[in-house]
Amino acid sequence: MKSISILAAILATGALSAQDSANNLNARVILFGESIQTRGILLGQGVEDKADRQTGPGLRVMGRFAEGSRWNWELAGRFQSSARMVTNRVINAPPYTAGNPANVLDATKVKVDYSYWSVGAGYVLPVGENVDFGVHLEGRAETINPKGSYTQTTGGTGYIDAMAVYFRPWVRLSLDVKLRTGSFYTVVGADAGFAGFKTNQRVIPPMQAMDDQTMRAMAPTWSGSIYAGVQF
Repeated sequence: MKSISILAAILATGALSAQDSANNLNARVILFGESIQTRGILLGQGVEDKADRQTGPGLRVMGRFAEGSRWNWELAGRFQSSARMVTNRVINAPPYTAGNPANVLDATKVKVDYSYWSVGAGYVLPVGENVDFGVHLEGRAETINPKGSYTQTTGGTGYIDAMAVYFRPWVRLSLDVKLRTGSFYTVVGADAGFAGFKTNQRVIPPMQAMDDQTMRAMAPTWSGSIYAGVQF
């Protein structure tokens, strides 16, 4: 809840700044739908779980640093989306004996929630009369939250609700078209994002004790979105 409150405050500040500068700084307010896929992690020896692809909505506010500049400040928030884990199989190694029975883990009811807020800057270059290409550098505070019930034949039913916040730089490339509509422009476009670095899993934790390193290893390394909004 704290991160949501911070995000709301940041976006509200950005929106007010965009409104104040609309006459001379070409502010933009953008709604986007972004697709990501979290990375796979090991839940047992040779048993990788990779949650399905997920798509979530977001809001981005942009404004020029100075009149006539092609550099823009940017504030954004991607709201929570989720995808289910897929593991439903034996996770321990043979031979199976009375002392080492086959342990079937069913994690298909566990959802991996993902969201972020970001702050950054972008360089927007006109490549046609109404077409812009942008290069954007941003810092994202990403929240990864595996949550839900699971079962193991050797451990019964359990529940996980763990969370990690991951601060990373990202690069986005955007291409959009502007259409004049009255006193402002309608903007429609698409972008692709790439994480500056990733974290690797170090241990195979039990589901009930998922550690920060493992959850950060789940963080996506790419994103793709389509968006629409207005430019003042």
